Amino acid sequence: MIHDGEYGRAISSLEHEVKDEAKPPQIRIEYCKWLAECNHRMEDYQECGKWYLEAVRIILSAPGDGRSKAKAALTLCDRAIESYEKGGDSADVLVAARVKQYVVGLAK
Repeated sequence: MIHDGEYGRAISSLEHEVKDEAKPPQIRIEYCKWLAECNHRMEDYQECGKWYLEAVRIILSAPGDGRSKAKAALTLCDRAIESYEKGGDSADVLVAARVKQYVVGLAK
């Protein structure tokens, strides 16, 4: 679906899948990235940023080494900030920046 340009249908399907906590975190993170990409292509940058931050949340709540998880989450924080700068409001940018600041602290 995502490759055929049917972003609306893909979003509906992926939103359902990402909420399924029985799925492994890595799969749910990939779904979040796909959701972000779909929303980006539809120019809904606020939703795009939301899904990048959801991926960050999943990464940080997954089992494993905090430093490694934080390093994996940093790029997604940057993408969330970029998305919010394109189409969110200043509060969205501030929240994403604070999340990034927290993640940077974990990565040290």
